[in-house]
Amino acid sequence: MSSNLASQQNLANRFANVLRRFEHEGGCIDALAGSVGETSRDLRRWADGTKMPAHVFSALLGELPRHLADEMVRPTGLKLIDRDCADSANALSVAAQASALAADIAERHADGRFCHRDAAAVRDLLQRILPDFENLASGGAE
Repeated sequence: MSSNLASQQNLANRFANVLRRFEHEGGCIDALAGSVGETSRDLRRWADGTKMPAHVFSALLGELPRHLADEMVRPTGLKLIDRDCADSANALSVAAQASALAADIAERHADGRFCHRDAAAVRDLLQRILPDFENLASGGAE
């Protein structure tokens, strides 16, 4: 497989995973497709390996929840920073999220075990709240 085909398939696999997680987290694929001016059928085709146009990729980065957009650009080693960060990413909110994370981890350890399902749930929670931490650390929120 050529390097370009491998990269295209890698992007398709990441996008398929992002769409699954988006739906699992309560997102609507039809609404996402509409927000980028495409159809849900097109989104599914791109997740199956059809080459995604660059303008759609860019539009998706702006419409997906931050942690899922970061998953799309993960191979670059970069993270997205929201220039117009929501007020929810302030220091008090980040502290509350850190406390909730610590409480969740402690509750999962209460039975004396921390299994792979617990680890996966903690990773999912971290991926959802990490963008607020990063925005605060980068000066994106006051």
